[in-house]
Amino acid sequence: MESSPSSSAFASASSSEEATTSSNDAPAVESLKYSRRASLRSVVGRPDGGLGLAGKHAVVGGWVKSSDAVKTKLAGPVSPHRMPATETTGLTCTEVLLARVPLIRCIAKLIGGAAAAVDRASASVSYKVAAGTALVRINDGSCVADLQIVVDSSLCPLEQVTATGACVLVEGKIEVVEGRSQQHVVELSVEKVLHVGAVNIDNYPLLSNVELPPPELVKNYSHLATRTTAVASVARIRSEMVHAAHTFFQTNGFFHVNTPIITATTVAGGRSKMFRVMQTTSNKSDNRAITPEVVRASIKAKTKQIEALKRSESNKEALEAAEMDLQRANELATQLEQQGFNADLSDNFFQNPLYLSPNHTLHLETYACALSSVYTFSPVFLAENLEPHKHLAEMWTIDAELAFAELEDAISCAKDCLKWLLSTVSKNCSDELKFLSNGANNGIFSHIESAVSSPWERITYSEAVNTLLQVKDKSFEAKAELGMPLSLEHMSYLVDDCYKKPVIIYEYPKELKPFYARLMEDATKVSAFDIVVPKVGIIACGTQKEERMDNLMARIDDLRLPRDQLDWYFNIRKHGTVKHSGFSIDIERLILLVTCLNDVRDVKPFQRTKGDAKC
Repeated sequence: MESSPSSSAFASASSSEEATTSSNDAPAVESLKYSRRASLRSVVGRPDGGLGLAGKHAVVGGWVKSSDAVKTKLAGPVSPHRMPATETTGLTCTEVLLARVPLIRCIAKLIGGAAAAVDRASASVSYKVAAGTALVRINDGSCVADLQIVVDSSLCPLEQVTATGACVLVEGKIEVVEGRSQQHVVELSVEKVLHVGAVNIDNYPLLSNVELPPPELVKNYSHLATRTTAVASVARIRSEMVHAAHTFFQTNGFFHVNTPIITATTVAGGRSKMFRVMQTTSNKSDNRAITPEVVRASIKAKTKQIEALKRSESNKEALEAAEMDLQRANELATQLEQQGFNADLSDNFFQNPLYLSPNHTLHLETYACALSSVYTFSPVFLAENLEPHKHLAEMWTIDAELAFAELEDAISCAKDCLKWLLSTVSKNCSDELKFLSNGANNGIFSHIESAVSSPWERITYSEAVNTLLQVKDKSFEAKAELGMPLSLEHMSYLVDDCYKKPVIIYEYPKELKPFYARLMEDATKVSAFDIVVPKVGIIACGTQKEERMDNLMARIDDLRLPRDQLDWYFNIRKHGTVKHSGFSIDIERLILLVTCLNDVRDVKPFQRTKGDAKC
């Protein structure tokens, strides 16, 4: 009988040879290039469920999802190799009887006098005290389908390979399941157990057959949640979407660039609150230390500034920026008073206040004004106290910027990109989408197909507000008004009830869009757009950037934004200016669209929301 496998290491290097051949020299399933195993996607993820691989050998690995009750066989004499018939050649009649009847052999040992005969009989057989077979379902994360493996107790203790969460690496022969159940067409009859990663079943939080995990599971055990079918399916959809995005841009003449995660430009956040980065190198202090008194003086000055802005009915963006600075100053004063020490900005790692990037538009423009067409895939951070099931503190976006391009070019590119992503995910992740839809629509993703094939509605901001004002059979919590932002409820009505398809809203009032949006001829609207989809809301937004220096400076002054933070940005306009436009796609919301999930926290296990960032 083969010894139990090690729980911490693979079998010896010679097993790599065994992975490609079998004892019967039967063909083997091709292994992954950088792993001595075949992925389950290449076995049960095939269109035929693996039927075409019947008779082949394979090395596979994965984590135990569930197991059936062990099927116990009759105990009895077996040979060391797959229990052939007892060898009786050369034995006397008495020795054959001793070999085949264990009770007589035991009696002979007790009474003595037949020791030689007992020894010869014992040498012809071996014993299996508790023979049995376990049906174990494993998954390596490469596909939705599990692979059923059949493990005999002669290979290893069955409690090791049947524990939910255990990791196993096994070698065996692919066989057709008798009767071919709907869930399993083939199974692997295990011949060797190469590795077992044990699990403490008393503390393992994922129960058997946990496919759609409750929110508490993802929140409390985010490091294990990806082992569930639902979270793993979302991860594969996300991977396919990112790959499709790179393919789209690379085949359309774009260059991928990396923009900074940390920025000194606070105006890039627009109305959004930003995360402050504070990193010190030591505990030294000098005469430039900030005391609570200094901070309180700053608070007093900020308060006066806000009162002046309110009296002058200044732009809301400038007022909100001042209020955000006041809030930070109050927080710093409270912290200094509680901790009783001076904060030394001279000891700050960067020597000046820095923030996590809320978007990548400004920095991406610098590349566009040198490489023409560029894109980036990066995280963005917003310190907003909003509903956690709709807004994350850390999100990922695909941002693109096109030189020599106007608003229409950006809208066309964003629309083509979104349709490409939806079409690719629908085609390559059909199993994942079917699972997440829980069998609804018979596997037909009508919401994706209609978004890809049907024309999208295009309306101006003014047309959108006028449409909402004419609604008589529905009341909105916030009244639709010209010059005011459209609420989620307003946008939901437009795409879900009115047009019932994606809607592109453009030509916004300048007060509702960032300072860098290009002013239109009437000087009241800007070249900007949002793409709104049913059930989700805005998944993409974009602008044509203001390339005219005088208009850009006037806009910044109107908003009372700090010029000193934007010297580098002005240089783009001073030295070889060009018309350019760009857009940003929210990956998390796009995944919500394709998966029909309701909570944005379900699209990533390591979610970052207010009060929740555990690992």
